[in-house]
Amino acid sequence: MKKIFLLLPLALLVNSCVFFEMDNYDGPNASISGRIIDSKTKENVPTECKFGNFFGGAYFGSPTTGYFSVFEKGRSEVYDIPIDYEKAQYWHIKYDGTYVNTKVFSGTYRIAATADNFYPVTKDDVKINKGENTLDWEVVPYCRVVNPKIELVGDKFVATFAVEFGDPTKANTVYDAKLLCYPDAFVGMYCNYCNMDQGASSRSLVDNKVVVTPIVADGKTLNTLTIDPKNSLNQAEFKYAGKGKEHFFRIAVCAQGNGANASRYYNYSPTVVIKY
Repeated sequence: MKKIFLLLPLALLVNSCVFFEMDNYDGPNASISGRIIDSKTKENVPTECKFGNFFGGAYFGSPTTGYFSVFEKGRSEVYDIPIDYEKAQYWHIKYDGTYVNTKVFSGTYRIAATADNFYPVTKDDVKINKGENTLDWEVVPYCRVVNPKIELVGDKFVATFAVEFGDPTKANTVYDAKLLCYPDAFVGMYCNYCNMDQGASSRSLVDNKVVVTPIVADGKTLNTLTIDPKNSLNQAEFKYAGKGKEHFFRIAVCAQGNGANASRYYNYSPTVVIKY
């Protein structure tokens, strides 16, 4: 049997070793966390749960809802790395209105919240120091879900709630209101097994026509939405009815007008868990 030897150019062998070298920079040395706070109620502003997708460790596209666009303006003196151009990072906001990022480089940043369920806010020259940092945001939501109550009444789940506009001079029309239900805590517009139940939405499709039930938004009048667990359209959620399973509910309301909230972001009530 003949032996075959493969001779590679010396330059190729040398260059290939570069791929296995580690860089000489330290990793992230800071963390940051905070709350998204309603400037009037001082409570957290809950948000949606759907984001962009990761595939093989790479980020594709941009998040759809609930995020900050983060631009690094200058790395601290700890790192001798020039910033040649602004490249947006995305920091996700949790569905309960909080956020945390434990892998941050200390430095100066511009952080923009411009695609969320509250009026856009930008914080410039944010200094992130080594170690733990806290940055809360006081915002004005497009609307508020006031005095929400979700309970099982007879054979239906019933939600009652009032609606108040965050700034009536801007977004001052309710486009839609929904009662959402899902088998885990990430219930939202994108995680909802009861979107075909006409009683669960103020904007529903009947005989291929959009039927709108007016929602009063004076901050006092109670509106009502329902979900019927016996409705065959809700079978995906309630196929194990009577087994004592937990179901997670939220009320979602979308307010827009005068050019505000053109992307139709929804504001939410806190999540309620009911066994059925």
